[in-house]
Amino acid sequence: METKIYKASRVAEGNRLFPAEIHIEETEIMIKFPSFFSGKSRHLVYQQIEGVNIDTPMIGYSTITFVVGGEKIAGHGFTKSEVKEIKQICSKKMLANSPRSQTQLIAYAISAAAGNSNNSRQISIADEIKKLKELFDGKIITQLEFDEQKAKLLNS
Repeated sequence: METKIYKASRVAEGNRLFPAEIHIEETEIMIKFPSFFSGKSRHLVYQQIEGVNIDTPMIGYSTITFVVGGEKIAGHGFTKSEVKEIKQICSKKMLANSPRSQTQLIAYAISAAAGNSNNSRQISIADEIKKLKELFDGKIITQLEFDEQKAKLLNS
């Protein structure tokens, strides 16, 4: 995969002279925050990314925030479509580079939805299906996997 570069708008607040850049690479994301004399750049390996959040206001530019080791690293000034595309690419890369298999992730999500953690609260099948739908909408599981797991839940 060749590097894909997203450049924040100069019109966005805080980006007038030196807009932020996000470089999507095969094994990591590089975020550049240029400045007049020096700049900062952060390299985020997909396996270390804990989450990707986006804020897409009705009017104005969007913000994407990466969570790594509890630290939040945000870039502002991207279009709504850009941050959604970046999040989708990151989610796929995080899953592909994860030490867990996709089946393990699905099983983990279902067990978490079912309340099999230390707090043994009862969650309805509808809640479990809702959790599966979130995984499907986030493109973490396929339609086939969603349908299979949903059928298992409904038949249990």
